[in-house]
Amino acid sequence: MTVEFVSSPLLPWQNGSGDFADIVIDSRIRAVRNLKKYIFPDKASDTELAAVLDEGKRSMPGLNTMGTGRYEYIDIAALDPLERELLASRHFSSAAHIAKPEQRGLLLREDGAAAVMINEEDHFCIQTAAAGLNLQKVWEEASQIDDTLESRLNFAFRDDFGYLTASPSMTGTGCIAGVTIHVPALILMKRFNRIVQGITKFGFAVGGIHGERNDLSGNVFQITNQITLGVSESDILEQLRKIVTQIVQEERNCRDVLWNHNSHALKDKCQRSYGMLANAWLMSRQEALSRVSDLRFGIDLGIIAEAPLAYEALMTAAEPAFLQAKVKKELPEEELERQRAKAIQNVLSAYAVPVT
Repeated sequence: MTVEFVSSPLLPWQNGSGDFADIVIDSRIRAVRNLKKYIFPDKASDTELAAVLDEGKRSMPGLNTMGTGRYEYIDIAALDPLERELLASRHFSSAAHIAKPEQRGLLLREDGAAAVMINEEDHFCIQTAAAGLNLQKVWEEASQIDDTLESRLNFAFRDDFGYLTASPSMTGTGCIAGVTIHVPALILMKRFNRIVQGITKFGFAVGGIHGERNDLSGNVFQITNQITLGVSESDILEQLRKIVTQIVQEERNCRDVLWNHNSHALKDKCQRSYGMLANAWLMSRQEALSRVSDLRFGIDLGIIAEAPLAYEALMTAAEPAFLQAKVKKELPEEELERQRAKAIQNVLSAYAVPVT
């Protein structure tokens, strides 16, 4: 794998821009497409999978002419297991994609903000990402990639159903939009569950950092649409934007209440976590995510002098796949915790705000 930024704590597009960047981490689009003349990957033969892969590779020159950046083809089977895990951890690939690496590929753009998985659960999965709340940008980029591929490939589409996909829940637009949010104040005040209940009534779902519905790790959640049939992409994006805007306002209100009620307790909580991150010899992933959340909370409240980008870099540095890919070997748990503590301290040093 020659794309060096994959093993960097921050990807080029993670620049702290976008609306509501203090609460919204990123916006993403996932759009799946299938070729009309081949069956879905889970039922396809190796010969059929290879044919799909070849068609995908032949489409890469077209992607390179869009003017958004150069793409590199990555053969999943040619990577070692740790490199595959790293791709999945950075959301370029997925657990399903790397589980059977033969005849699987990835078209990855040089800034990391766009990628196309080949032969995951569907023949093609277009993925785009942007910092902050920027749904229009990620949709426009995904749509441009889709149009470029469709100009060369014959996708399975019906007027009555839309795009045909391996999962019935994706049939229609084949598009899932997601926004990742960091809401420590709502969690502290136990108001987030009420918001989740309201969201589900509109056909959206809330999952933890790795998709688990009840995972509270790091106070980070992703909100995604669950309906793709009978709705337009613009409707999905507009409804999601309204939901996220409301959550941002609720989170900010809760932050004000917490600060006004007991600023000393908040300062103590954030500073204690900063001290542990800066000095711990061992650090578990669960503890790291919790204390990194406190750190970001402290940065946003003006308590801690670290650049906000330290947060995204620390979230990466906490992941086993990132740490093991760095040393190119699997690590026992205690050594993994030691490497995590060192990586966190290196990130804190790199993103500290100079005192003037």
